[in-house]
Amino acid sequence: MSNEEDIVERLRRRAARARDRYPEELVDPATLVGGLIRDYEAAADEIQRMRDALRDLSRQALRAMLG
Repeated sequence: MSNEEDIVERLRRRAARARDRYPEELVDPATLVGGLIRDYEAAADEIQRMRDALRDLSRQALRAMLG
């Protein structure tokens, strides 16, 4: 990974900050904060899932090329 901040960790930190700052709203996804927390966490999970899938595909492609 490059020197840039990892987007997955950034999204998870934002969700954690929002949870800490607005604990009464986090349980209700219909509120702005509750919805943002869910969106941050879902985006982080999806990005991580895609990274893992791309890593796996890269390994499979390398194995196929080598042999």
